[in-house]
Amino acid sequence: MPARLQIQPKDCSPLGLLILRYLEQQHLSMNRLAEMADIPQPRLRGACFKGTCPTPETLRKLSRVIGLHHLELYTLAYEGRIAKQPEEGNLDGLIRELFEMARTMERPTEQPSSAKIEQALLALGFTHAHDSNLKDSNLKTLRSL
Repeated sequence: MPARLQIQPKDCSPLGLLILRYLEQQHLSMNRLAEMADIPQPRLRGACFKGTCPTPETLRKLSRVIGLHHLELYTLAYEGRIAKQPEEGNLDGLIRELFEMARTMERPTEQPSSAKIEQALLALGFTHAHDSNLKDSNLKTLRSL
């Protein structure tokens, strides 16, 4: 059983809460996880707190040990830090749901091309920024007729 954790959940970011849960589930100490991820322990500990900005390299190293994609950890680390614009809706929730669904599926044998990723996003209802500008322009033109 690991030593009593000194980091309190109330002080943690969503990433920190994930790290604490992982430590408890795996019966690991913060020192052992830092060693396994090849991250200095103070950096790993600091990544747990609200308002911190872990580096992409720290998130990549940690993701290899925890078994989650580094972008998922990035999303947790920066959750709530970027102001949401009204037209975005719940993009964080959508991204999280995409990751959860992807985890239940077989991984592709090779990286999908940008064109395939774009097609998938379009099928989900995303549009290009210039498309929405064209739609707005077309609506204004139709209203003026």
